[in-house]
Amino acid sequence: MSSSASPSGEKPQETAVPKIRKLDASVVNRIAAGEIIVQPANALKEMLENSIDANASTIDVVAKDGGLKWLQITDNGSGIHYDDLGLLCERFATSKLRSFNDLLLISTYGFRGEALASISHISHLSVVSKVAPSALAYKSFYLNGKLCSPKFKPELLASAPKPVAGKDGTQITVEDLFYNLKSRLRALKSKNEEWVKILDVVGKYAIHTEGVGFTCKKFGDSLPAVSTRPQAPLKERVRTVFGTSVASDLIEFDFPGPDFGLVKFKGAVSGFNYNNKRRIAPTFFINNRLVACDPLRRAIQNVFLTFLPKGNHPFVYLSLDIEPQNLDVNIHPTKREVRFLNEDEIIEWISGQLNDVLFARQGSRTFKQSTLKRLPDGFPMDETTNTNKKHKQVNKLVRVDVSQLKINQFVRKDFDTVVNKAVLPSSDQTLEESVTTDSDCHVLTTDFDKSQRTCFDVPSDLEIRKPRQEIHLDSVVELREELSQIIHRPLTNIFNNLVNVGLVDANKRLSCFQYDVNLFLCDYGAVLNEFYYQVALSDFANYGEYVLEKPLGLRQVLEPLYETHFDLVDIESVINQLMSLKDMFSEYFQIEFSEETLVRLPMLLKGIKPSNKKIPFFVYRLGTKVDYLDEKQCFAGILRQLALLYVPDRISRGDSEEEKLLAMMEEGQLSSTLEHVIYPEIRKRFIAPENLVDQVVQVADLPGLYKVFERC
Repeated sequence: MSSSASPSGEKPQETAVPKIRKLDASVVNRIAAGEIIVQPANALKEMLENSIDANASTIDVVAKDGGLKWLQITDNGSGIHYDDLGLLCERFATSKLRSFNDLLLISTYGFRGEALASISHISHLSVVSKVAPSALAYKSFYLNGKLCSPKFKPELLASAPKPVAGKDGTQITVEDLFYNLKSRLRALKSKNEEWVKILDVVGKYAIHTEGVGFTCKKFGDSLPAVSTRPQAPLKERVRTVFGTSVASDLIEFDFPGPDFGLVKFKGAVSGFNYNNKRRIAPTFFINNRLVACDPLRRAIQNVFLTFLPKGNHPFVYLSLDIEPQNLDVNIHPTKREVRFLNEDEIIEWISGQLNDVLFARQGSRTFKQSTLKRLPDGFPMDETTNTNKKHKQVNKLVRVDVSQLKINQFVRKDFDTVVNKAVLPSSDQTLEESVTTDSDCHVLTTDFDKSQRTCFDVPSDLEIRKPRQEIHLDSVVELREELSQIIHRPLTNIFNNLVNVGLVDANKRLSCFQYDVNLFLCDYGAVLNEFYYQVALSDFANYGEYVLEKPLGLRQVLEPLYETHFDLVDIESVINQLMSLKDMFSEYFQIEFSEETLVRLPMLLKGIKPSNKKIPFFVYRLGTKVDYLDEKQCFAGILRQLALLYVPDRISRGDSEEEKLLAMMEEGQLSSTLEHVIYPEIRKRFIAPENLVDQVVQVADLPGLYKVFERC
């Protein structure tokens, strides 16, 4: 028996030992990406820092579904050279470092070249960038750190960056974040919580970064949740992000460092009058990096324990400049932690300085107090008495305001059925009055109108809803800026708080409304012309749609005009003009022309339908009254024609009883629409321009009426 044999004579079984293998590069990259990008806010932080490193002065952030479905950041920085786009998402490819010694003196946010690489391994990434000397921007798509096709499919050949129109700077779009890490998606909290984290990151950088304006909004929202000016002072930035309660009692400070490698120490904290029961995480920036420093946080908390009542929590923002050679930034994958020399000494000195600042401000502390008046002996305690009762000025008492509801809002009558079945009166208005006057759309009734009277009687479920798209056309931006420059603020305030009184004359298009103790008379035709123009401009390319039950032939629409009026542009020229631009009408305005027919019109406000009688004028004007050679004038002209299409018709009472009855029903429908649909929208979104001042006249006020009637 050999010495290697077992006592039983059997051979010993060999234990299977797994061999060490090198992981595939794709696995390594995905593991690294999961460490660096933990949640959408981490991806945003990395991209924000890249934008600031590129010397951007404006940074815009848009997020959808908490940044998981769509996260976009746009800046006006220096941009990325075309030659660098191929290496943009490669790991450890960076413009910030050349050697390890550079890490000791690093002053930029990024340095490893891992941020965009990591994002590209766990999302669908696209980049549009333009440098100042270049005439064009370039768009590229990335998957797993490499250039790829626009469809993000690895089996397709990668496409080189393509030239596109764009502004100086960079726009990075991250779609479907963590699409290949289902476990990470399940581990994340709700979309709203991720959105709150995104706002927190943007808010903190907005407070700290001087000379850079930030905006952050949800996809589809018209107004940003956070918006700061590039040159805003610290107090204004804090007010924008954290509110007036913090900014009104803010203590700012700025100290040179004593030694220990601390160059500068500045920041701001809330004063003693700031009453906050909710804990706010302190904001720390060390060498312009947003970091978490637990020793510093605990030291600051201990300082405030001496000054604040129990249960109150302060607002704290601190910025430390430390000698770069004393700071180690390469500690944590997400860069949220740093280490620096003489940490204990620096934190102790900061605590002492902050303690001195707060101690010097103790005298500014105020307390709310209430006093009880002593009641006379024998005063009946079971009766309620107002000891501070003041005489009311009834002649200045506002009895009705915009916050009050009326019962008829809940029992509205529908006049549509009655009106649609009625016979509309004809009119002998001239085409010159109807076509050439933008502020005054008269009515011309034709055989076309009588035959197509119900072309908009379609079910509400035919309204087509599409995701809102962001429009960044220069011409549209300029039109919106021009509108903001002609605002009449007092008149805008009146419209934002009006209370409808009623129609005065539907033929002259006059109505009355109340503001405060004043009664105003307005030309609602002129007001709605401006209002619908603003709605069309605000919702540019994002309108609802009215699909006609039966397409209207353009000749059928226009011929009645040519039968009764002369010196008009040739009908073929009008139709050819419209058909040559049908793609533009469809893409931006939801106006669809197909095979010389009108198929679809835009819906500016839900529940408001354009008048059938205005369609001939609308079509003719689109073909003759719009300057299509200049983009800005083209868009402005089409928007004006859309506004005119929606302005209500004049309602004239005829001589016969039937015409008078029909006019009364139309006035009732118009009055209901103004009160319950249009005026609520005007209160929310109308900006009154200066040219409307002459269209609104104050006819009475309550103090004046009391002088005449001695009561009201």
